[in-house]
Amino acid sequence: MILTSIQKGDPQQPPLVFMHYLGGSAKTWLPVIEALSPHFYCLSLDMPGFGDSAHLSPASIATQAEVVRSTLKELGVSQPWLIGHSMTGKLVAAMALEAPTEVAGIILTAPSPLCPQPMTDQQFAMQYEWQATREHASKFVAGSHHKPLSPELEQRTLDDVLRANPAAFPYWAKTASQEDFTQRFEDITLPALLLLGEDDDNVPRLEQQLSSTLHQFSPHEYQIIEGCGHLLPLEATEQLVAIMSAFIKKYS
Repeated sequence: MILTSIQKGDPQQPPLVFMHYLGGSAKTWLPVIEALSPHFYCLSLDMPGFGDSAHLSPASIATQAEVVRSTLKELGVSQPWLIGHSMTGKLVAAMALEAPTEVAGIILTAPSPLCPQPMTDQQFAMQYEWQATREHASKFVAGSHHKPLSPELEQRTLDDVLRANPAAFPYWAKTASQEDFTQRFEDITLPALLLLGEDDDNVPRLEQQLSSTLHQFSPHEYQIIEGCGHLLPLEATEQLVAIMSAFIKKYS
């Protein structure tokens, strides 16, 4: 199984592999990779159940890791920086801890933690009782960002949610988000950057992110992006580009 992807930049440059949030697609990262592609080889993946991979069944974290590795091998990508957003933050952290020599470093963007992800009853119901309607999808998108998006980005984000495999949402809520990888792996030496939106209520706050996930990586850094919610690649594109680029160059 090979995932579809968007590829931008020179394959001879350091590879950055981007993975999206629940309801997103490879296009979620498009504003960021367009800015980074002059200096890096950027690949943005459609995860199982989303984007052009919507026909694939939702999968466990372990299965997703296998599929990502197979895709990167097929594309001839080695020693990449792995960049996960929300649901794929858990995936990226687990992949790096399991095989740290295969990764240059990681960036966790508003990530689901390595521990079972805490959710409010409302958040769980939104995903577990998913309705593939425009009204339901609009509420989901509205609850994901704090800064207003441009009409173009808002529409593209909504379109991504609507074309996703409807089974992916309840599967994430009940199964994949609740997988527990804490204390499963030894701490490792690998650069890790955590980015959180100041007004993001969709994932745990800094203290729990540090205690459940980030402490297993050294060196590690974190930044809080002011005035932003969960969709950091769209709400704070320029800031993310600057922060990511500086961090990668620092540890390359």
